[in-house]
Amino acid sequence: MEIRQIREEEIEASLYLASQAFFHGQREIGRFLPPDRSSMAGFGVWDEAGMQAQVIVLQFQVHMGPKVTLPMGGIAGVCCLPASRGKGYAGECLRYSLERMREAGQAVSMLYPFSWDYYRQYGWEWIGINRTYRVETRTLPPSRESDHVRAALPSDREKVIGCYTQYAQRYRGLLARSQQHWNNILNDTETNYTYTYLYERDGVMEGYLTIRENSGTETHLREFITLTPRALAGLLGMLRRYDMQIEKFSWNAPENDLLWHRYYHWAIQTTIKPVVQARVVDVAEALRRWQPDPAKRGELTLKIEDEKAPWNRGVWHIAFEDGTVSVRESRENPQVEMDIQSFSQAYFGTPDLPQLRTAERLIVHEEGGFQALSDLLEGPPAWTNDGF
Repeated sequence: MEIRQIREEEIEASLYLASQAFFHGQREIGRFLPPDRSSMAGFGVWDEAGMQAQVIVLQFQVHMGPKVTLPMGGIAGVCCLPASRGKGYAGECLRYSLERMREAGQAVSMLYPFSWDYYRQYGWEWIGINRTYRVETRTLPPSRESDHVRAALPSDREKVIGCYTQYAQRYRGLLARSQQHWNNILNDTETNYTYTYLYERDGVMEGYLTIRENSGTETHLREFITLTPRALAGLLGMLRRYDMQIEKFSWNAPENDLLWHRYYHWAIQTTIKPVVQARVVDVAEALRRWQPDPAKRGELTLKIEDEKAPWNRGVWHIAFEDGTVSVRESRENPQVEMDIQSFSQAYFGTPDLPQLRTAERLIVHEEGGFQALSDLLEGPPAWTNDGF
């Protein structure tokens, strides 16, 4: 077995694998490849019969609260030919990808799992709670705040991006989007117009939403972002004006979303579930890149168990003050013990350390160490709204 990066002349073999796994054998999937593939790396597994499995790592930047943006490896396209499944090929490729992500400085990784259990065994774990609302348009409340809603112009693009960035800094896990990513969200497609509406007061944008592929039965909003309660009220009132066209709207929102505080009705359907798994690839680097509250200071010893990434395994002495963190290996007794799955959840903020402790997902030997770790990782919750 050989594992290495996929070369340009081997792209066809990669597409052959991906088509079998995800596109029912269709040959035109090459159109999904970006023109510039410098933001992605493919790793393959070969045996005597040729290429058998692959993992694609996409290069992203991800917001981790108001101050930190981290390089993130987005895992995609994990697949193996059916005749070679069960041999551990994809798993070994994932392990190899962890090494390459660490070398590339990607301290964290995220993915959308086909199986939670499969990726959990390699260190990824669920993070964040996603709400999906389904709302009957006729029940939405009118609001005078809708007078401050207007259709976005091409010149508003930077305002939209700025509004999203402010919102993203309230969470851990939202992407710092590229221009290509924004094109996919805001631009028209070959078959559909994209309608973007924004809420603006005194020249300051406080929220927006996007509508595409309208369905008379149910239309899903790609994005519904608000910075203030009045922006939420205004945009909900604007959606009500679609009552003659669209029966229901649906959209995704984080766990701490304010919709229920502004409007509730028996006709609202709310589905709550995690949708993404994340992993800390490099514990020491991730902690050094984190910026805790500068008013907090402390130190602790933390033991990490990580079967698939041995560089994370062991006891770490962690100290923080003035918003900076220092990390070094230690021979001291650990005050707190965690596996990489529970540490990854704590690092992303949802579930938080008290919840993980209640669930017996960590071991506390000294209360002072647990309190220091809580102070260190205190911050906004996890949420993301971009697929890859």
